[in-house]
Amino acid sequence: MENGENNHHSSEENLKPFNHQEHLKKYEINKKKAMITIMLCIFIDVLGYSMILPLMPSIVLEAFDGSNFTIGILIATNAMSALIFAPIWGKLSDHYGRKPFLIVSQMGTLAAFLLLGFSTTLEMVFYSRILDGIFGGQIPIIRAYVIDITEKKSRSSEMGKFSGVIAVGIIFGPAIGGLLGFINWRYPLFIASLLSLITILFTLSFIKESMPRQRVLDIKKRKEDNRERNINQKPVIFQKQVAIRLLQAFLLIFVFVMINTSFPLVTYLRYGFNVAMIGLFASLFGILAMITGGFLVKPMVKKWGEKLMLSFSIILAIVVFMAYPFLYTTWSLFIFIVPYVVCHILTRAIIISNLTNSVDEDQQGTVSGWTTNMQAIAQILAPIIAYSYLEIWMINFLGISFDAYFMIGLTCVFTTLVLLALVVYDMKLHPEIFTHEIEI
Repeated sequence: MENGENNHHSSEENLKPFNHQEHLKKYEINKKKAMITIMLCIFIDVLGYSMILPLMPSIVLEAFDGSNFTIGILIATNAMSALIFAPIWGKLSDHYGRKPFLIVSQMGTLAAFLLLGFSTTLEMVFYSRILDGIFGGQIPIIRAYVIDITEKKSRSSEMGKFSGVIAVGIIFGPAIGGLLGFINWRYPLFIASLLSLITILFTLSFIKESMPRQRVLDIKKRKEDNRERNINQKPVIFQKQVAIRLLQAFLLIFVFVMINTSFPLVTYLRYGFNVAMIGLFASLFGILAMITGGFLVKPMVKKWGEKLMLSFSIILAIVVFMAYPFLYTTWSLFIFIVPYVVCHILTRAIIISNLTNSVDEDQQGTVSGWTTNMQAIAQILAPIIAYSYLEIWMINFLGISFDAYFMIGLTCVFTTLVLLALVVYDMKLHPEIFTHEIEI
């Protein structure tokens, strides 16, 4: 009888709502210290990763005599590896703790940077990017760690800091990588390796486990109870409003990945940029993105509303992509990037916000996972298509020749028109989703 009462009492405890303050106190997690360490780790990781972005034309075309298409395949293989393995790392961290797999991911990133830095053949370059994709689960695990130690009411602001740190890393990384790479393309990779080693030491020394074994068991119990209660509920991916917005997210990410990933080679071929100039220009993208996302999006949406601003930003994107083939001078490129960044950040913020607002809180993780998958698929397809155009260069249709820049612009225009049609359909089908205030 006593055992039965104890079991009943234990079951009731498992069903209690999760209390973050009790959790932090029980496992001696200093939230402020943990957040500072996590943000420092993510900054160093993004800084190291973004340092190599301007180097691809130099590495593939000059150092190893590869082709334009090779760069696209290189980017796609990295994304393909991440698509396969990132969910595995996330699942393992859910069951066995965040810290061990965060360290494994960081060690894999370190090994990938070193392998690329010491590469003597194009095959070794491919192996390094595949290895980086396989162990590229660091950001999703860190995002999960932040969710573990923050309450729902403060989570938006904490995730905002997370995004801000990523933006700062993207600003400084390409500039540093470009300037060092101008001297020798291997130097940024060795610096990135050193930065990765620092993140490992920080994680080992200062980060406490946020997903201990007892919490894993509690979550498992709650999921079993929820599964029994919601056995007849339609899976989130098959809910119409979610499917529509996931497709919107895919189309949006696809067009901007096509421009962003082909940017280093396009500026190298079209404007004669060296690696330092590519890096500095990429940093300018980051600065404009931070200004737009940090200071412009929320006031604009608050003043004119989501429906108007989303329609405006998509139409602006269509105009920008129509102008893309005709950017003959460096000055025209400078003019192009301002509306390009504005429509990118504004459209992305509203579409992702609407996607997350279309499901309940207990389905946010599932939607986030599917959004990550859409992004990974776009990062596989878009570079292959863009770099195929750059490799073929001229396409003849009905006796008219179109160069690679025209084909990239045309593909983006067509895709964005489909996105606009989907958004208009969504507005008519679910007008209520455009009445909330966006959180940046």
